[in-house]
Amino acid sequence: MVNLSNQNEQDLAQLDAAWLSMCENLRNASKIITDDPRSSSPEMRAKGYRYLLNLLNAGLEQVVFTADPDFPEVGHLQDTTKRYSTESPDCLFGHTELDPDGTYRLTGTGGRARYIGLTLYDTVSIYEKAKSGGDEPKDYLASIKAATGSTLGAISNPGGITLKDNGDFEVVISAEPHAGNWLPMDPRTRNIMTRQYFYDWDAEEPYHISIERIDLQSDGPVTEPRTVTRHVEHLGEYVDGFADYWSAMYRLRDGGRNLLRTHPPVSSTYAGDAGAIAYGGGTFEIADDEALVIEVTPPECHFWNIHLGDYWGQSLDYTYRQTSLNGHQAVLDENGVFRAVVAHRDPGIANWLDTAGNNFTRCVYRWWLTTGSEFPTPSVRKVKFADLSTELPATTPRIDPAERREILSRRRAAVLKRYRR
Repeated sequence: MVNLSNQNEQDLAQLDAAWLSMCENLRNASKIITDDPRSSSPEMRAKGYRYLLNLLNAGLEQVVFTADPDFPEVGHLQDTTKRYSTESPDCLFGHTELDPDGTYRLTGTGGRARYIGLTLYDTVSIYEKAKSGGDEPKDYLASIKAATGSTLGAISNPGGITLKDNGDFEVVISAEPHAGNWLPMDPRTRNIMTRQYFYDWDAEEPYHISIERIDLQSDGPVTEPRTVTRHVEHLGEYVDGFADYWSAMYRLRDGGRNLLRTHPPVSSTYAGDAGAIAYGGGTFEIADDEALVIEVTPPECHFWNIHLGDYWGQSLDYTYRQTSLNGHQAVLDENGVFRAVVAHRDPGIANWLDTAGNNFTRCVYRWWLTTGSEFPTPSVRKVKFADLSTELPATTPRIDPAERREILSRRRAAVLKRYRR
């Protein structure tokens, strides 16, 4: 028979130790900011600590508040308050934990998105998957492949999800087959990630996505010491692990400046079941009087976008600034060429990517659900800002200040609507 007093003392000790461990992990994460040579200015260090706050907020959502597979709730994996790994400004990410022995019903109501994807994972903490031999990642592409290749299955629309006439949908997630929309659950499943990609920000509406476990009956969750101990420990590990992992990954990728590379297509189970997906990116660095001209002919695909992040990997503010463009927002020339200008101030070009005052930026683009095998790499050339009028074709779409204000006003309204803020 367990001595209740001894058990109480043990639980108390484990709770206190977990909290101290979390604080130590947060302290370790801060070294990634303070030890970085670029963090010698107050502005850069402030952005670094803001980045850790984003990770902390993401960790609370991911490993605490959506971490009950018996009573699942879909939380935001990334949004305007959870910025890391240069996340997409066009996507509403959701997350919850699952029990591979369970049966779940996921529903999406009241929305209409360009793309909906449900992906099962054995873990979404990619720093656990991609570290080499328990140490820092040694190869960028190998690490990305290990992380994205860890998916266990996916279903999407377009793809296998059939929508109702009003656009709503329902998917059963289980090991046993079910009629209708069904996502088979691998025995290794521990998490599900939901993605909603938006193209026409003005017109498309986010779905309310909810999930329930339908093979259990219970009165509801209770707060248990061991569960809270695990959550507190995992929160600290999450912040420290992600900060360390992405710091190492960016160092591996930062060899060149002002050029972009397209990576090989990701695993077919990564996010959809209707076509191939490929990512690309690079790092930009320009002086106050310089600009970058980006050119590419986008492939035939369901969705594409390009966006900027800061040195720490936070996406640049996309609520109030045009730091991203997607295939619906971008203006192509008569030959189907996308031509954009990365600059610190508005060049009067429709396809302006605002650096938000960052001389160093990270760029990410994605070709999503392509119909062919081509994944082009955009060209990049650095020019003087004052020379843009001669560096760009005369037919390059221009925009005046009033039009820019209107676009930014609509942009703000769309983002706040998406995140219900």
